[in-house]
Amino acid sequence: MLSGGSVLEVTRYIKIPDESECRTIFIMGDERVSRGVNINNYLQLQALLPNSKILRNTIPTVPEENENSIDFAVRIEKTFLQIFSELKEPKIISLLGVGEDGHVAGIFPLEKAIFYTVYKDDRAYVPVPANELKIDYRASFTPSWMLMNVDEIIAYLSGKPKQIILESLIGEQKEIYERPAELLKEHKHSHIYTDTHL
Repeated sequence: MLSGGSVLEVTRYIKIPDESECRTIFIMGDERVSRGVNINNYLQLQALLPNSKILRNTIPTVPEENENSIDFAVRIEKTFLQIFSELKEPKIISLLGVGEDGHVAGIFPLEKAIFYTVYKDDRAYVPVPANELKIDYRASFTPSWMLMNVDEIIAYLSGKPKQIILESLIGEQKEIYERPAELLKEHKHSHIYTDTHL
């Protein structure tokens, strides 16, 4: 499960074996519900690595024409869970960035009641209102689904601006709805990689 932004750069270093040997499937852990080439994470990956084998093994997360965010999230959830159910003992690894506000993937800090209305515990993948962004909606795997199903989380924090969020993650405890990056501390097997000095 990949996220967008700077984490897309990490895909340059993922080596994919020949198609007959590859049993790895990629999906965007969150997606911008847009058909814009510079907005949608899958389309950004396609532009970044146009001839890469990684695209042959990635579930396309581009909204269909006139598809709303709810229908998009339902379709992607159904597609992923169908593939997931057909795999024998799958291992799920989530590669995440962390925003300066403590968001991970498309999981944003919100008031408690709103947070649990958006990120429903009985869903794997949901539409997420993102009014402060350039687009109206994103879609994301939910925190509860990730905590129960993701085997390993690898978080990537790069650059001086991420130092404050990293220090606060280490130094204080918050609820997931206040700072979704708490997911990294609650998950049974997560790692943070950073070039930030504390």
